[in-house]
Amino acid sequence: MTLEEQLASVLKAIAAIEAGGQEIDIEVNENRRRVVRAKLKDLYDREAKLRMAIRRRDGGSIYHVR
Repeated sequence: MTLEEQLASVLKAIAAIEAGGQEIDIEVNENRRRVVRAKLKDLYDREAKLRMAIRRRDGGSIYHVR
């Protein structure tokens, strides 16, 4: 998977959490389960690392933003 594909996947996961919350309930055959998505902070950290890796690969400047 390319860096851009990984970034797209992370951004999709972030959007899903922001739109629908951190946890979701799923019911299958009358069995209810709670699914916890990745922690938003972890996804933001991964997004930043992927963006930095893409800039580094493309020869761009690296900025550390807090």
